[in-house]
Amino acid sequence: MGLHIYVYRDSLGDCTNHGVSAKSDQLCVINIDGPFEPSDEYPAVILDSHGPGILRLVPPDHKDKWYMAGGNYGATSDSRFSEACEKLLGHRFYGAVPIHDRHETEFDSMVVGVAQLTRRHRFDR
Repeated sequence: MGLHIYVYRDSLGDCTNHGVSAKSDQLCVINIDGPFEPSDEYPAVILDSHGPGILRLVPPDHKDKWYMAGGNYGATSDSRFSEACEKLLGHRFYGAVPIHDRHETEFDSMVVGVAQLTRRHRFDR
């Protein structure tokens, strides 16, 4: 069981590389006690502390893959969300949490690297 949160997106477009927050307007945080089950419409994420003072929302398979921020945030007015954030941080929390749902394969990384090199070379002339 979990808690539904809303996805907040940047107006610049999707940078998640087809992450869960690109496809859904709401997510289900499965490590916060709530009345909901994850589904196709509400994909599962986990609220995680990624170092001192850092929160993130990640897909459940985050230990098997490296995920990074894709530009979207998750939040809700439900106090159970802010209480879970406070528990992980050790102090009060109010706001949205970055969604780390961008995953790149080696091929994706190579394509980005080549594009950056091409852009630099073009401007160096």
